[in-house]
Amino acid sequence: MKDLKTIRGMPDLYDLDIERISRVENICMEVFKSFNYQEFRTPIIENKSLFQRSAGETSDIVQKEVYEFDDRNGETLCLRPEGTAGLVRALITNGLLSEEIKKYFYLGPMFRYERPQKGRKRQFFQAGVELIGEGSSKSDVEIILVGKTILDKLGINFCLEINYLGGEESLNSYRTYLREFLQENKDSFEEKLYSRLQRNPVRAIDSKDENIQKVIKDAKDITNFLTDEEKQLFAETVDTLDQLKVDYKINTNLVRGMDYYTGTVFEYTVDSLGAQNAVIGGGRYDNLIKELGGKDLPAIGFALGIDRLSEIISLEGKTKDVFIGYAEAKSVSYAQDIGNKLRLNNGSLVIENYLGNANVSKQLKKANSLGFKFVIIVGQEEQNTKIFKVKNLTQDEETTLNEVELMEFFNG
Repeated sequence: MKDLKTIRGMPDLYDLDIERISRVENICMEVFKSFNYQEFRTPIIENKSLFQRSAGETSDIVQKEVYEFDDRNGETLCLRPEGTAGLVRALITNGLLSEEIKKYFYLGPMFRYERPQKGRKRQFFQAGVELIGEGSSKSDVEIILVGKTILDKLGINFCLEINYLGGEESLNSYRTYLREFLQENKDSFEEKLYSRLQRNPVRAIDSKDENIQKVIKDAKDITNFLTDEEKQLFAETVDTLDQLKVDYKINTNLVRGMDYYTGTVFEYTVDSLGAQNAVIGGGRYDNLIKELGGKDLPAIGFALGIDRLSEIISLEGKTKDVFIGYAEAKSVSYAQDIGNKLRLNNGSLVIENYLGNANVSKQLKKANSLGFKFVIIVGQEEQNTKIFKVKNLTQDEETTLNEVELMEFFNG
């Protein structure tokens, strides 16, 4: 039998890793709900065709990054590489689309078969929001604010980069121009790379490939192909961000990795993750719902890298509240009873009922080493009198309370 080991790029998570991830998830949930977004959960496995239709046949995700397999019926399935397409599919198949504005969020694991590196794993965790049915700058700004609020609450320094890709007509004009531009520089590329760029020339704009960067820097940017109406729409978004004092940088090379993006696109980047420095990315996808068979509804959203953010946040020391020890074995059940009453009285308390066999002195040392603020030692005297000594380890003080007072003390 082979030695047991984890799959490459899919690490086990425990101790500080899971504490950091949980903190990011909790902040995301808190912010999403504060903006009145409702949770939506979709399956981890989808038909591969969904992502071929949404992300695009020539996208890196579909070309080389999906985990795909055939099931027993011969259907080609894949582990979901991103969240937007699955949520849109779910809205269509469940008949949940209407003209009224809908606001959803999701949170969970995604999968991409790529080279593991800092800030990028094969199983990773994303949270995201989708605002459907509103096509103006108002929804652009709200989505951008949701992302900013999360990063602010996590205490992360960031840079917001935004761009405007235009509608389908403008994008098609830009693609035609880029194909001609790349054709003029065909000798600069290997045949396979050139063929891929011809299929999806917009992806050359934000490519990390130095050879592509060297050539594409002389190409026109997307702003030369936008209509006056599209420029006005982007100006409204930028003006509102100015009014709200949201700092940003316009990056005309920002195009994002999915073929479904149109209109406003944006990224939040940080300095501490190296080349993979985007922690939030999103934009408008006004054509996707219709292309997947739903109504013609505008939409915008973003995805957030939970793993990436967890690597750079500072963990606030969470106070552990009450350590309940016992003086003799026959007092254990009463100590557990007190612990349960305290939990029912205040569900936010972190309470440890000691289950080991150490003496009282060692129990006190253990409570201190585990970071508990208060210690209660329960013995026959406490069981008979219902009077407890509550020791504050951080201030080296002791308070005597009856059971009613004990409940009140820990209900603040």
